Amino acid sequence: MPKKIFIALVLPLIIFISVGKANAGKISIFNFATANLEASGLGTTVTNSLTNVLKNDSSVFLLDRKDLEAFLNFNDLQQNDQLDNVVNIGTQLGLDFIIVGSVDKRGSAIYVQCSLIQIDKKKEVYSERVRAFGEAALSAEIVRLGSLISAALKKNSPADFRTSGSGDKAAAVYPANFQKIPGNKKIILRWQETPGFAGAGYEVYRALNSAGPFAMIGQTDKLEYGDSNVENGSTYFYKARAYDKAGRVSDFTPVLSGSTDFAPNPPIILKTEGRAKSILIVWVANPLKSEDTAKLSGYKIYRAKSEDGPYQEITKISADNIAADSSDGKIFYRDKALPDGSIYFYRLAAFNEKDIESELSHPLKGTALAKVVSVNTQSNLIREVKVTWAGVQSPFIAAYNIYRGLKADDNFAKIKKISAAELKDNFQYSDMEGLGDKTNYFYYVTAEDDLGIETSPSPVAQATTRDVPPKMGNFTARSGLVKKVELTWTAAKLEEIEGYNIYWAPEKDAHYNLLKKISGRENNNYLDDARGFDSLADNKAYYYKLTAYNKVAAESLPTLASGTTKPRPQKPSGMRGAALKVKEVPLEWQVNPEKDITGYYIYRSVGEKDDFSKIAKVDKASYIDKSLKDGVVYRYKIQAEDKDGLVSDNSEIIAVSTKPRPKSPEGLNGRYEAGKVEITWNANKEADIAQYVVYEKRFFSLEKLAEVKSTSYTDSAVVKGKSKVYAVTAVDRDGLESEPGTEVNISAK
Repeated sequence: MPKKIFIALVLPLIIFISVGKANAGKISIFNFATANLEASGLGTTVTNSLTNVLKNDSSVFLLDRKDLEAFLNFNDLQQNDQLDNVVNIGTQLGLDFIIVGSVDKRGSAIYVQCSLIQIDKKKEVYSERVRAFGEAALSAEIVRLGSLISAALKKNSPADFRTSGSGDKAAAVYPANFQKIPGNKKIILRWQETPGFAGAGYEVYRALNSAGPFAMIGQTDKLEYGDSNVENGSTYFYKARAYDKAGRVSDFTPVLSGSTDFAPNPPIILKTEGRAKSILIVWVANPLKSEDTAKLSGYKIYRAKSEDGPYQEITKISADNIAADSSDGKIFYRDKALPDGSIYFYRLAAFNEKDIESELSHPLKGTALAKVVSVNTQSNLIREVKVTWAGVQSPFIAAYNIYRGLKADDNFAKIKKISAAELKDNFQYSDMEGLGDKTNYFYYVTAEDDLGIETSPSPVAQATTRDVPPKMGNFTARSGLVKKVELTWTAAKLEEIEGYNIYWAPEKDAHYNLLKKISGRENNNYLDDARGFDSLADNKAYYYKLTAYNKVAAESLPTLASGTTKPRPQKPSGMRGAALKVKEVPLEWQVNPEKDITGYYIYRSVGEKDDFSKIAKVDKASYIDKSLKDGVVYRYKIQAEDKDGLVSDNSEIIAVSTKPRPKSPEGLNGRYEAGKVEITWNANKEADIAQYVVYEKRFFSLEKLAEVKSTSYTDSAVVKGKSKVYAVTAVDRDGLESEPGTEVNISAK
């Protein structure tokens, strides 16, 4: 039925009469919304409880919920707390007030927010919020809330609002939308339900003129009556009224006139096909020949929630449009914007150019695709959530869409579309895209038909991904090893652990770099002995962090440890050497404090040069450097070596001189007299001169003549007429002999 017609006819129906009582007004209660998943089901509980409380207030006329829902359904309106929507519905229904609200549950606390909207003022005139701990306490709070609302209604109702009437008659005006459909030897009358007369029956009256008299021709509990006791060419006048079990009757409808006429035959519905939020109706024209000679103008589609009705017109289709859309005689219409899984019954009527309508076709059931009724998720997986759902049984399902969000009621995004053929009745999906660790995710699923239309979302399901692996324990670094640190830990027991990452830093608070990635949960040690091609430094502290990782490389929190490599021995100290020793230097030093010293390396250089060379390794703290040159300064340094081959720094350098040879004798003189030569020289200044050696110089050598204690020498073996060359050396008590002094040549003439 067109909305404009329905609204025009239903508005007068809610003018109610109550005898002599002050009235707080005509009100309706919208379904209370739920603010979160925990409050699921409580919206209905609060709505019903508040309705029952206000029904007991005789000053309030409460619109029956069935009447409200029938009106909203036929006018495609929705119950919500948006002010414009509430005022629009209230205005159309002629209401004074509408109550809206929501229910929120947090733990055991239940919060009910309620608002009273005054329709003519188009604003909220009262608001109240109540709280109850547990559903058992909720009933008492709703009773209190009802009392507060009743007081607010009376306070805000117009002062001159009164009703009048007589007797016990409290009648709605009349059945709405009373109309006639002329036919061949039959006149069909139809109307809509009467608010305030739930489960009503109807009386139909007929007369031969508009002024009557009218006689009742039938009673029915349906919203349609067919008068077959008519004659062609005659005009009849009709009216109807409702009655209930309590004996109340409504006013009569306005009088309608109708006469029989030839009508088309009703069409034949072939089938219905349920799609997402829609039902496709397929029919053909009736093949039987009709007495109606008027041109067929189109079809009307009627819909009801039960096979027995009542049926309401939902659309009118022109035959001109049908001709353009149909080539095989089949006619299609898609009834859209239907609730998921809703069931409707359809009947069709053909109408001609005179707007004469056929009888209704036989009813046929249609079912819109149901939404996915349940979704389950598997939590505690590693950056993965497994989503399963109950599939929708229909050959027209083409795909399923999975949506994900970080909140239960907002910002869902489609993450996957899976074709129904691909699923093969295995309705599951593993979400592994962009998930984090220990994070809550929310999912819902929609079914999509072969036209690309989706059902409403399924219920929301929550899942939580697994946390990162647990922190490792018993991580230790063994110190004191030579150029290495041994790391050990207790192997993880969780099978999800695939290995470990070891990080290192030179300082505790410095940046840690990856040192080694170790595969295999069972591994529990690592020997750190190098940085590239370089060994670890001696006596150096190294800092480490250990993490465990799983299949997606998610790491545990780090565990810290530090280890220090073995230090080199201390450099030897206290080294000294005995100077002025003959051709040797005795050395000695303090023993190193380390217990594992295996020896000392001794290095020597001559003079001031730094070209030290290793001359010995000894296992004690002393050494005599022998076979040295006389009167030479030697420089020495030493290093200690431990059992692991670690060598200390060099000791302090000392310089030690060997004993020099005596100086060459000076002042050598001689003379020849009385057949012999006598030579003399000055005594050496060295205190330890033991003797002098007198030499005769020959062609290429010196020939020793004598060793004397004094500073003179007499040579009697002289050949007259010949000459000799003499040289003298000094010899000390250690046997060191000087170089020959100045030579003297003496001739025996």
